[in-house]
Amino acid sequence: MNIFELYSDKSRHEELANIFTIGAQHHPKGLAANFLEKDIWVTEILRLLYDEKLLGELSVAFKGGTALSKCWEAISRFSEDIDLSIHWADLSGHTEEEELAAWIQSTKNPSQSKKFRRTQQKQLQTWSENLVVIINERLSQYNIEGLYAEMEGDSGGEKINIHFPRMTKGTHDYQLDHILLEFGGRNRGKPTNTIAVDCYLGHTPGLEQLVLPNAQVSAYQAEYILWEKLTALHQFCTQDSSPNPDRLARHWYDVHCLLNISFADPLNSEAARNDVIEIKKHRWASNGVDYEAILSGNLLLIPDEERRIAIEKDHQNAVKGGMFFTPPHSFPEILEQLKSIQDRINEHFRTSVL
Repeated sequence: MNIFELYSDKSRHEELANIFTIGAQHHPKGLAANFLEKDIWVTEILRLLYDEKLLGELSVAFKGGTALSKCWEAISRFSEDIDLSIHWADLSGHTEEEELAAWIQSTKNPSQSKKFRRTQQKQLQTWSENLVVIINERLSQYNIEGLYAEMEGDSGGEKINIHFPRMTKGTHDYQLDHILLEFGGRNRGKPTNTIAVDCYLGHTPGLEQLVLPNAQVSAYQAEYILWEKLTALHQFCTQDSSPNPDRLARHWYDVHCLLNISFADPLNSEAARNDVIEIKKHRWASNGVDYEAILSGNLLLIPDEERRIAIEKDHQNAVKGGMFFTPPHSFPEILEQLKSIQDRINEHFRTSVL
């Protein structure tokens, strides 16, 4: 029995809702019904993008919290967004040789960099508009009311929302009502590894008769994901204006998990570190943020008191919303361990540049 056939037949919606309830009652990790449902659609969208090649021939890396959860089981939280990076040279239509020349030219001065970013944004906008049409043409074949894609109007092509009819609701419902596809067109879309992913519901005893989606995704290599996460924390801690704390605490939790399980070694991944810093310095500059300071041993992972209070509240809201498979450390505990790791990383870099 294909799960999506139950969505298309309204007379079977109660049966479908009961499946998610049973799944929540018997899932090995105790996942809530609303997360089991959303994960089905996350996995199906990944299948469409990668297995059915709706992304076309561009190099597009799957990364972020959802990749960490589904590809490596590196974090014990439900991640609901699909974070994707399109290789900027592919988006521009460059050859490898043209890519290198364009990169060197765009980093010569702020004017060239600004011109590059403006061009890339326009290209991403056009590409995303076309992708929405392609996705909607494919989703229409499911004959499911309320299933469609739309681009966020003010996102510059960086955000596409996939809406689906929900059969479940959470008690606190911290999660979004839709699936967010978040694209970066000024970033690297490689190096990647091909990794198989499936649905959490498929690990529930007694539901073996269900036909559920699975996918073969192109996941960003671990060292690159770790350094994107570390530099993101550095940005949130050092940018002039305080970041919006809503759904932000997850980044500290993720880094805490990655460094505690030796997901990748931040001290011996120089190529990934340098590539990520180079990209962010030229493509994602923020007022007050000095990414190159990381190279000389000035990585900052701990926010100031005002930011800490707001981010800690978001962490508490995520706990109340049932976003975690297992009870996480408190935010102060996470920061305490990250402070130790931050100091160790900085000491290593300061020693290496002497």
